Amino acid sequence: MMPATSNITREVDRAFLLIGGMSLVLLIGITVAMVLLAVRFRRSRARTTTQFEGNTLLEITWTIIPTIIVIWMFFVGYKGFALMGRVPDDHMVVQVTGKQWVWSFSYPGELIDTTEMVVPVNKPVLVELTAPPEDVVHSFYLPDFRVKEDALPGQATSLWFEAEREGTYTILCAEFCGKDHSKMVSLLKVVSAEAYDRWVNDQQMKKYRPMELEAVLNPQHPGFGEDELNIDSEVIFAAFCASCHGATGDGSGLPGIARDLTSSDGWKRSPKVVDIYRTLTEGIEGTQMRAYSNFTPWERVGVAHYVRLFSKEPPPQDTPQDYEALVAEYGLDKVQAPKETIPIEQAMEILVIEAGSPESSKERPASAETP
Repeated sequence: MMPATSNITREVDRAFLLIGGMSLVLLIGITVAMVLLAVRFRRSRARTTTQFEGNTLLEITWTIIPTIIVIWMFFVGYKGFALMGRVPDDHMVVQVTGKQWVWSFSYPGELIDTTEMVVPVNKPVLVELTAPPEDVVHSFYLPDFRVKEDALPGQATSLWFEAEREGTYTILCAEFCGKDHSKMVSLLKVVSAEAYDRWVNDQQMKKYRPMELEAVLNPQHPGFGEDELNIDSEVIFAAFCASCHGATGDGSGLPGIARDLTSSDGWKRSPKVVDIYRTLTEGIEGTQMRAYSNFTPWERVGVAHYVRLFSKEPPPQDTPQDYEALVAEYGLDKVQAPKETIPIEQAMEILVIEAGSPESSKERPASAETP
């Protein structure tokens, strides 16, 4: 058996092995006893058979022993179940939304939204689950951690885990949720604390870096490249868009419903980068095209450029005026990296130290009053 990835994994595996082993022993024992009794007391040639009255000792025995076994199984399983319900106080929070047919992740503490789940090793993670009110039931399942919980439309559920080993693990949907249920797969990456901090910084750069006119006009802008924001629009499209629009953008995922991106006819908005950006940001009311708030502004622009590659006709070009209208609408020139925060206890401690230091007393006017 593979090494356990968490304490929950160990408890679940222990319960499975103990209960499964006991069940196997009982199966073999009962089967052997049945065969022996069938042979020993097979039908006799004699017309009359010996009649047996009740055996009180035997009846008490086969009542008490199974009762003890069932109670023992209950406590073996309950230990892991109780562990799943106790979330450590020092946990971090990841908000997960399931929708046909993708998982999206939000980190409220870091103020970022992502298309992948990354957590530090040896850190309890509380996963807060939900689904859009108009969606269907999904089930967030981490097989390597033996945890699973439903993501219910318009409702909140949760689970937690703590990874003890770095690595990449599979996230599945364990509830049949429609046509591409089998493709609703994502990855959990468990990394070191230092690697996690670097990843968060990269994600914040993607989200809070101001948009540039050249990025809207030029799909080859270096900001999308590996040396800067490292945005792979093809991978994002395959994960979030291809299930409906098809791998080649012809709408084959949902024929007659999803937009055929190869044609320039019938767009709700125009096929300009700025209008595709608006569609990815707001969705289209009354259709299955939902908003993708987990995409950063730069990712939305990158996907917009990629979508336009499917068109069989030259798509309309964006203008500086289009860009300026988009920037004004979404404030894309004013986004800034979030300010560094510290725990309130640490802030109060610093305040007390500064208030009592000689330097601070000298700098304070004699007539100053404490509010």
